[in-house]
Order: sequence, then C-alpha cells, then structure tokens
Amino acid sequence: MKKETDKLADALAPGLKAALMNEVDGREFYRMAALSATSDGVREMFEYLMAEEERHYEVLLEQAGRLASGKPLRFKRSASDRKALDAFHGLIYTPGVFADAKKAEGELAALSIGMTLEQRAIKQFSALLRKAESAGDEAAVSVFAMLVEWEQDHLALLSNQYEAFREAYWEEAHFWPF
Repeated sequence: MKKETDKLADALAPGLKAALMNEVDGREFYRMAALSATSDGVREMFEYLMAEEERHYEVLLEQAGRLASGKPLRFKRSASDRKALDAFHGLIYTPGVFADAKKAEGELAALSIGMTLEQRAIKQFSALLRKAESAGDEAAVSVFAMLVEWEQDHLALLSNQYEAFREAYWEEAHFWPF
C-alpha cells in the first residue's frame, strides 16, 4: 500500500510539471517584454516579474524534490518579496511613451499577455491547492495558498498598470469610448 506522501506526490506531479512550464513561459515572456519596453519603469517592472517567475520556478523545483523524497512541502514567502511590489504601485511609464502609438500599443499588449499568464498560473496553483486540501496535507495547502496569493499580487500589479496605461493612452489619442 502506498504511503500518504506517495499518493500526494502522484496527485500533484502532473500539476507541478504544468506549473513549472508556466513559470518558464512567464519568465521568458517577461524577458522579451523587458527588452522591448520603451519606458524605464515598464522595463524595470518586467525585469522584476521575470525574476519573480524564476523564483517561482525554483520554489516549485524544491517542492517537487521534497515530494519525491517523501518530505512535507515547506516554503514561506519573505516580507521583502511582498514589499518589492510596492515599487510598481504608482504609474511606471513616462508620458513620452505615447509619442509612438505602435510602441504604446505594444506595451499595452505586453501587460495584457502578462495578465493572461498570471491568470493561468492562479488557475494551476488553485487546482494544486484543491488537491492538497483533498489530501488533507496542511503543509502543501500552505505552500499552494501562498503561491496563489503571490500570483494574485502579480495579476493585481499588471491589471492596475494596464488600466492606468490604457486610460492615459485613450486620453492622449483623444479617444473616449461611449
């Protein structure tokens, strides 16, 4: 008969693999977005998110290793990780970004794609959280709840920037929908 940790590992393994690939996708997307950003603030935000996705990847690898060796999952997000988000709560673009409409549209698209990636990650981690809850593994529940929260923080950051950027873009273009 399988041990409980083996059952949990079997239940979580496919989701962990998918989540690892999502983190790679996010990291590489944010790398490309940073390289093409026209505003220093936007570039810095995408570089920050790229580093965050790398941290998520490392956390997931560590958790997969812990599961494989029969150890309980364990991870705690540091206060400095949460505080680093504060640097991007204000507007991060410069008004000159709107001088070239195509570049501004590219930055809006990058924010939108980033939001889609974060939503996908939230969905994946939420599914893993539900599996951990079903297994009654409080340590795994804690890890996946923290990862959901972390991705929600990223989504909120991107959503806020997207809304502010879009509103400013519309105003600059003298476009007010309905």
